[in-house]
This record gives sequence, structure tokens and C-alpha cells, in this order.
Amino acid sequence: MEIYGMLGEKLGTIGKSTQDDKQQEVESLPQWKKDFLQKPSISVRNGIAWGYDPPYEDTDTLVLTSTQSGFVDIRFPRKRELGKPIASDPSFWAFCGTSTTTFLQGDGIDMPYSSHCVWKHEIDSKGPGIDDEGDMFLLANGDCMEVGMMQNTQTGKVQMYKEYWTSPGDSGKIHLVPCVVAKTTESPNDHEAQESSLQNGSGGVIIRIGNFCQGIMRQQAASHEGRPMVADAVLVERWTRGLVSADGNPNTTTAGEQTSTATSLGWVQDWRSNTPSDTNISMPCAWVFDDSRQIGDKVEVKGTTWTIVEALLEMDQGV
Repeated sequence: MEIYGMLGEKLGTIGKSTQDDKQQEVESLPQWKKDFLQKPSISVRNGIAWGYDPPYEDTDTLVLTSTQSGFVDIRFPRKRELGKPIASDPSFWAFCGTSTTTFLQGDGIDMPYSSHCVWKHEIDSKGPGIDDEGDMFLLANGDCMEVGMMQNTQTGKVQMYKEYWTSPGDSGKIHLVPCVVAKTTESPNDHEAQESSLQNGSGGVIIRIGNFCQGIMRQQAASHEGRPMVADAVLVERWTRGLVSADGNPNTTTAGEQTSTATSLGWVQDWRSNTPSDTNISMPCAWVFDDSRQIGDKVEVKGTTWTIVEALLEMDQGV
């Protein structure tokens, strides 16, 4: 027996279900649904419009989503004022968590080429309690438009927005594997021996998909007599593997852009990353994007243990 939710989404099956059944179910979906459900995925924002104003883009936004729908979304300001923390720029935003996708259909209602997505934030540079969901519409050129309601950082008002999402560079040449995810693990006595979300304490996630890698980490504020002395810090890193010229200078400037005068592949850290400059290993992105990583691998950095929880080396034939 198949069980469906209020929006027509399939929640599961009661009774015996084989891998072949699941494969047949995937193969029976129309291509536009497969496009929405494709994991892993890499998305670049190509513009945002508030209300009915024309779209513009003031960030360099990259979203990496893993096979199990975990994501890291980092939005660097395109124009950064040197000497000021990147987090002080209103256009900077970084968060991670998990996403879910549903399709509105049933009872005579059918909305083809559209879906509803919810992004649950576990770490957020703007703090907890932010609602994040929107309706997604596939466009004729293969891009995606997201429509929803959100607070406009420029006005402080909640407004309708439209975000336009695309693939970095030539979508036919984007590598979606390897897909590797690392997360921090806490000792049993952390947070009074109670399991808590990453948003309520320290923690971090790193996702590498193909030639892109992003990490986000919350450092719990130092406390004195039970009161925080400073605000929690959210650290982020973005790395891109691109072509490197013979003199060692990277030819990659933004996600997916590269020149053809290069001799080898190399990983380059985005200069807007805000991890401490006194060390390169406060967030072990370089360890994660090593091609030898496997599920269960662990590394300890400054007392924090990172564990590989996902490792997809080859694409499945299904979604």
C-alpha cells in the first residue's frame, strides 16, 4: 500500500518493497520531476527580484546539495569593503541544513514543471528561527525560478521575492561526483549530554561535489558565569578546483569560470572565506576533497572530530 501526504507527495509504502520497485518508480517519473529530484546538485544564483522590481545580483551564491539532501549555501558579497568582517555586510549570508521537495498534485490539481521546497536551517549566519521555503518553477532555458516571501535586507520588510537559479558554466560538463560530506561529532558530555541541533551550539558541515567544496562551521561563544562573552561566530570556506597555469596562478575567478591557458588541476580557496588566517586547517576542506575519502573516515582538528558521512564516487542510473 502506498501512502501519500496532504500535498500528494509519496511518504512511503506499507508492505514489501524491493530495490527493483524503487528503480521502476524512479524511471516512471516524468523528466521534469527527475530534474527537481536530482541529487547531488550544484546551483548558482543568477539574480533576485523583490516584489515586481527587475532582478539584480549583488552576491556570488553557490549551493551544494548532497545525495541525502544536505546542503551548504554560501552567499558572498560581490563588492566587499576590505578591513571589515564579511559578516557585517548585509548581503552576506551562509547557512546549511536539509531540504525537502514535494509536488502539488491530486484531487484534480496538477502543477507540472513546479515543486515546493523547504530548507531547514541548522547553522545560519543570521541566527535561528528563519523560515525558508518557496515554490520552484522550471524555465524554458533549463534554469529555475524560486518564488516566496522573505525579509528584504535592504528595507527590513517581508516581501515577495523571485530568485533565478542556474548551473555553474556548461551544465553538460559539470561533475557531480565525487560527492563527499563531512560533519562534526560532539563528545557525549557536550551540551549537558543532550542531543541538540547545530544551530544551538558548535558544529560544522563540509560538502564537496565534483570541483566545488564548501564548508560552514559555528564556533560556540566563550562564556563567563553562564553568559556569553562574545557572539557565536559562523566560519565559511569555499574551494574551487580549476585549471592552474605553469606559474602556479589559478585561472579560476568565480565558481565555474576558468581560462584555457592552464597545465594542471588544483584547488583554490575563495579569498572571501573567513576562517582564521593563522592556520589553514581550522576547517578541514582540503582533507574532505582528497579523492581517497570514504564513509567513516575521521580527522581531528583543534579538538573537533570530523567524520565522512556520505561518499558517492559514481552516479547512480536513477535520479
